[in-house]
Parts: sequence; structure tokens; C-alpha cells
Amino acid sequence: MSNFRDVTGKVAIVTGAARGIGKSMAETLAMEGCKVVMADLLDLVKESAKEVAEKYPSSDASAVVLDVSDEMAVKALVEGTVEKFGKLDIMANNAGMHMHTGNVWETEEKQIDRVLAVNFKGIFFGCKYAAKQMIKQKSGTIANTGSFFGKVGHAQSATYGASKAAVHTMTQSLALEIAPYNVNVNALCPGLAASEMHWGFVEADAKALGISFDEMKEKELDEIPLHRYGYGKDLAGAIMWLATPSGEYITGQLINVNGGLDFT
Repeated sequence: MSNFRDVTGKVAIVTGAARGIGKSMAETLAMEGCKVVMADLLDLVKESAKEVAEKYPSSDASAVVLDVSDEMAVKALVEGTVEKFGKLDIMANNAGMHMHTGNVWETEEKQIDRVLAVNFKGIFFGCKYAAKQMIKQKSGTIANTGSFFGKVGHAQSATYGASKAAVHTMTQSLALEIAPYNVNVNALCPGLAASEMHWGFVEADAKALGISFDEMKEKELDEIPLHRYGYGKDLAGAIMWLATPSGEYITGQLINVNGGLDFT
């Protein structure tokens, strides 16, 4: 069988994998034959990894509880994975957070620091230690979760948008730095996702407009050409493409995975 689109036996770390997009991403990679290490700040990640391991025993799915903004914890995550499996093929830096910070003039420094610590530094650390290992291997794929909010400014999302814009430019810088080692680095930019984080946006928007949660969801779906929310499997599909010979020539790109919501 050709390995042109085959990820069987590849080792993947997925951060932000306790629930939602990250969990679905890890489960899809496991279903397709990857060994998966699922990391998250939430203790729930242990149960999520147990579910994936029971469903796909060959995945050897395991959990690590950590805060991605803790550099030494991320270092230990990567080193522990390599110690267990002997390599790291896929680093999916997916962990992120959103905090309602209001307008720029209303935003507090502690809010800026926390959002940047998780959304930028957390992904930076994942890239840093994955890169060190992949340089040794002279192979690998790094996929960072970006956002269309990081491409164009949105009112009351300056801090979140800035954190994702930083991820985008860092992704492209690393792609150039690590290209000589046969490693590709890209950012995946989801649109409106079926996730706990996004449902928070929906609730806030529904309240502001004086409509129900379901009415707000339908309003959003009308804006998406494919008329559905995004799921972890959609991002996992892009990662598997990038991690095999079929997508190995793609690097430094901000790849929209958004159902046609945005073309920037």
C-alpha cells in the first residue's frame, strides 16, 4: 500500500484535547492509525484519552495534564512522548482560550497577559520543542491552530486577534527556519467551530441581540456557505494531508478550514 496519504504509525501530540475540537482532532488521528498523546489543562483529558484508547486500542492514546503556558511542562510533554514512542511526527498546537476583554480601552493588562500566555506562548513553546526533535529526525509536521480573527481585526477581539496574528507570523518564521530539515509548519484557520469556546460567543451574541441561542446559531449558519459548523475531524483531515507525502510541499501557509466563511 502506498504511503502517499497514510498516517499509520505516526506519532502525534494534540494540545487542547480534553474536549471539543481538540478531542475530535485526536480521535480522528487515532482512527486513522496514529499514536496520540492528548494534552490539556483540564483533568477531563484523562477521561477523553481513555475513551479514545478504548475505541482505537492501536493508538495507545494517553493523557498529559499541563498548562501550555508553562514552558518546562511543554518540554516534558515532547520529551516524554519521544521517550515512549521514539519519535514525534505531528505536533498539533491546538490549545487556546478566549476571554471577553471588551474594547481596547477597557482591556486590563492581566487579561492581555493571560490570553497571550496561552494562545501565543503556549503555541510558541510547542513549536520550540517539537522543532528541536524534528530537526534531529529531519522530518515532521507542525500544525498550529490560528484563526480568521488573526487576519482581520474584529471589534472587541483585539487581544484574541492579536494573539492569533502572532501565531500566524511565528508559524511563517519557523517554516523558513526549519525548511532545511524537511519539516513543514502551517497554521490552520478554522471559522465557526462546534466547540465549547464558540458556544460562549454564541451565547454572548444572542444576549446582545435579544434572541435565543438557537436563533443565533441559525443566523451564523446562514453565513457559512457549507451551512455547518467546523469539527475537529476537519482540522485533522488537513493535518493528515500535511503530514504525508501528499502535502509535504506545503509550508508557511495560513490554511482556511472554514466552510467558505472567509477567503482572506
